[in-house]
Amino acid sequence: MSDSKLGRRARRAVMQRVSAPRRVQRVAFLGPVPPTPTGIATYDRAVLDGLDRIGFTKELPVDVFWPVHQRHFSEVPGYLLGVYQLGNNVEFHLDIYRMVWHTPGLIVLHDLALDDFVRGLQSATDPLGFVAVREALDARARLRSLDARRNEPLRIPWAAAVARKARGIVVHSEFCRRYLEGFGCRTPIFVVPHPPVEEASAILASEARGRQLRAKVEARGGRILVVAPGDMNEAKRLDALLKAAASLPADVHVALVGRKVPTYDVWPAAHGSGLGERLHVEQDVRDQDFLGWLHAADIVVDLRHPHRGEVSGSLARAMQVGRPTIVSATGTYLDAPEGTTLSVTAGITNPVELAGRILTLAEDPALRLRMGETARAYMDDLRASEATAHGYADAIRATIAVVNDATSPAMDRWARALADIGVSQAYLDAGYGLSYAQALESFKRSP
Repeated sequence: MSDSKLGRRARRAVMQRVSAPRRVQRVAFLGPVPPTPTGIATYDRAVLDGLDRIGFTKELPVDVFWPVHQRHFSEVPGYLLGVYQLGNNVEFHLDIYRMVWHTPGLIVLHDLALDDFVRGLQSATDPLGFVAVREALDARARLRSLDARRNEPLRIPWAAAVARKARGIVVHSEFCRRYLEGFGCRTPIFVVPHPPVEEASAILASEARGRQLRAKVEARGGRILVVAPGDMNEAKRLDALLKAAASLPADVHVALVGRKVPTYDVWPAAHGSGLGERLHVEQDVRDQDFLGWLHAADIVVDLRHPHRGEVSGSLARAMQVGRPTIVSATGTYLDAPEGTTLSVTAGITNPVELAGRILTLAEDPALRLRMGETARAYMDDLRASEATAHGYADAIRATIAVVNDATSPAMDRWARALADIGVSQAYLDAGYGLSYAQALESFKRSP
């Protein structure tokens, strides 16, 4: 191509960029909001309210897109940035996932293991499912996390493709950051704490309901109440809890409180436990009753195996209410604030070990009080400092800067071209092909 043709092409490209319509100075937020029946909806509302409280939405207004419709695929590209909430559920997050590929932005990974989600993509013969599988299998060999290898859903990094496509990633614990970096993720990662999802007014209003529920348990002879809150699924190891409770004194009662999950039936284990009136199964309860059971509890049990890299919303609520919690020594639970939890060995829960942990707390009311107060104080400080909202604000601003970097698409093309011709790390270390990248960097530093 002649120099004159190159010049005309360059001038045309510059003019197209200069004359292109300016983007809307707003942020698009794609994720479930109440009353959608998922914990992420409650989380999203807490995040949005926090951004309002710190004044971020006056600086950059946030528009919520839910549910996501086809027309939004033409609207979101006009925003400064899209913030995408991603969970392991095709029903709620399919179109959000697709939007990441259509308009890359800041993703929030609620589950590191998008295994069920990717399988759902494949079942729907969505091409993105095959992209996700290919990149996950390629990244598997680089995964070094021992804790991840103990949990089958994390052994293959199903999130590798969407993590690469994103311009920024929000996670809720250092474990998640280590996991992503462990398989080679180079997208900027922001560790933002899980917010206190319940308003202080809701916690206070549910105290009276907790006293009522506690009175019913005591009327059946209960002195110590162990509550297992959250979705009733196999990973919560409810069968192990029931076996552990059966070996404990008759005045130890258990309440299973949370949403029914179509793939898991708790009743066979419940009927076979022999606990009789010592067992209380409360499914699909209203929010006030859910919090009420936490108020009524002496001890909370919140286990996970296999672990999917999620941060537990039920643990966050138990901490807000001020209850000591027994957790699995795995994944994000290892990042829980010191002095707020007791742990059992990672993996399939041993009922004998779990019974021992319950007895430790049951026989030491001072320890229970100390752990509960430590947990409550931590959550109160989290709310007072608005740590989650400020973390989101920082992540959004930083990712907007990445998206606005005009050299980024050219750098991506350059990197792909080098990979296509077989340039290895050794060649890069020797400086091969770096002059182009250095020239692009000089544009960033120019006035």
